[in-house]
Amino acid sequence: MFDAMADGKYLKTIRFAAAVFFAAIAFASLADIAAARDPAVTGVRLGVNDGKTRVVLDLTTAVPYSAFLLENPYRLVIDLPELDWSVDGADADGKRGVVEGLRYGLFRAGNSRVVVDLKGPVRIAANGALAKPDRLMFDLLPVSRSKFKAGQTVALNNWKPPTAAAIPVPRAKPDGDTRRVVIIDPGHGGVDPGAVRGSTYEKRITMAVAEEVRRQLEASKRYRVVLTRNRDIFLELRDRVRLAQDNEGDIFISLHADTHPKRTTRGASIYTLSERASDKEAARLAAKENKVDVISGIDLTPYSPDTGSILLDLTRRRTMEESSVFANMLIAQFRKKKINMQPIKTHRFAGFAVLKAPDVPSVLVELGYLSNKTDKKMLLSEAFRKKVGRAVLASLDDFFKHIDDLAAR
Repeated sequence: MFDAMADGKYLKTIRFAAAVFFAAIAFASLADIAAARDPAVTGVRLGVNDGKTRVVLDLTTAVPYSAFLLENPYRLVIDLPELDWSVDGADADGKRGVVEGLRYGLFRAGNSRVVVDLKGPVRIAANGALAKPDRLMFDLLPVSRSKFKAGQTVALNNWKPPTAAAIPVPRAKPDGDTRRVVIIDPGHGGVDPGAVRGSTYEKRITMAVAEEVRRQLEASKRYRVVLTRNRDIFLELRDRVRLAQDNEGDIFISLHADTHPKRTTRGASIYTLSERASDKEAARLAAKENKVDVISGIDLTPYSPDTGSILLDLTRRRTMEESSVFANMLIAQFRKKKINMQPIKTHRFAGFAVLKAPDVPSVLVELGYLSNKTDKKMLLSEAFRKKVGRAVLASLDDFFKHIDDLAAR
């Protein structure tokens, strides 16, 4: 019966980029995909019959897979070899049956991942690879919470995704190199797109800004820049923090863009770490950013929650104070370079997981809002990226002069 669905009798073809995933890759043509060396996904379809929801991935060629279920929240995670994607989704509808939505992207080198958000507990009732044309299918059947089996895993030919670490090995600092080490963190990436409006993805904006900031800092000859990622790949929050520490970073700058229910809301703002949020907006944003690992399909149950006691450590306190000093210097330079800022509460603070390196001053920069037409146009412009680069360079010069002056006293 489900084969008939797959051919269209019962299964509606969903041309998907469900606002959060697929619209940004509409540029890829089928001709390009046919010529590509890597396999590709050319369609994602959903269907419902006899109480089951079927998820179908259309492929250019057969590939293996491994899939498993998670809870808190309920998700189906599908791991695949590294794939290209060509899924046009201008008329996307990502909700059907037990499926609430989905995301896709590069999870680590050699491993693409699809995360299917579920409305409730399910079991994988059937799965497999179908041929002529090549496609993968997963049948999901709703079950009670008591019958839900977290970690239920299925695989084709016992295939397992690669397990290599996503973060690069730290580069040794050359002898005699006195440059300050600046860690630039392009927020989101891979399976985690960040904020999305139409074909505009936060993860691509932050990458473009990060590359321009690096260019200007390195051109000054005063800074050695390390990017937490240099491609569209997922990176766990704890790995971003660890990368800053392993590379002996002197400062950490995480770049982001946001959306807001009020389309009139616009302007940049700077965030630093605090055990308590400065306001509701800061608390909302921290909660959103701290869910990145959940979005990517990471099982967080083995990890214990962070405690606030680390904030009492003297090193942490000094680092937080230095972070606030740099944040205020960065705000001043943004204004000097005529980068539009939030009119009130430009410097906010909350418990951002990505800012928790205890020995590296850290700030999170919200560059603007994709939900505002003016900000969106600005965020995509080369002129804006160059302004941000000049502001970051000037504020770093001010900050490290301040640090050196204190040390000389």
